[in-house]
Amino acid sequence: MKSLSKLVALATGTLTLALVAFSLSPVFADSPGQLEGGSFVYEVKNLTQAGALANTISAKACEQLQYRVYLHNTEFGALNNVIASVNLPSTTGTSNTSTMTATTALGGTTGTNGTSTINLTSAQSISYLSGSTKLSDGSGNLISGLPDGITSGGVNIGTLNGSTTEVVTFQANVSCPVPPAAPVVTPAATKLTALPNTGPGDVIELFAGASGLGAAGHFIVNRRRR
Repeated sequence: MKSLSKLVALATGTLTLALVAFSLSPVFADSPGQLEGGSFVYEVKNLTQAGALANTISAKACEQLQYRVYLHNTEFGALNNVIASVNLPSTTGTSNTSTMTATTALGGTTGTNGTSTINLTSAQSISYLSGSTKLSDGSGNLISGLPDGITSGGVNIGTLNGSTTEVVTFQANVSCPVPPAAPVVTPAATKLTALPNTGPGDVIELFAGASGLGAAGHFIVNRRRR
């Protein structure tokens, strides 16, 4: 009899837990999604120097950078039309601060944002590298390439399921200083020897002189013959 009572009690308890789980499951499924916030949601690293991800890093001219947008849905409900957008200044200076905003179809406060700064050793600009935007899972496995546009309106990664993490990365280049133009070397001018003036008057004088010399020579020859 006691064994039967225990069996009934056990069955009743199991049924009660099942009913509670069933009643709560819609609540979990319907809970709105939420993107996690924090300083780590938007970071950058120096690929040329094999640096680590951080909110503030240093870079030199001609080096390559990689920015990362961390999208973690902390709740059970899915988030649709998750759009990541970055404002990457194209101005020249010794510091470049970019901002990231991620929004969802739910709007309100379900999105997230972050800031990253590059301190440059010389006044340079930073520009997005075309074709470099990619979407990966939380373990770093590539999901797909994304179209250009994260720095000009944003890219849509689609749906981010509950309790799921996805990462958007893109690359950018630090500008290279333009070398000064080589000086133009002009060859030294060749010095020309002045030619004698052979105008009409000088020609006549030349002939006159030649005639006079001829006459004088003729006179000397004749005297010697005498």
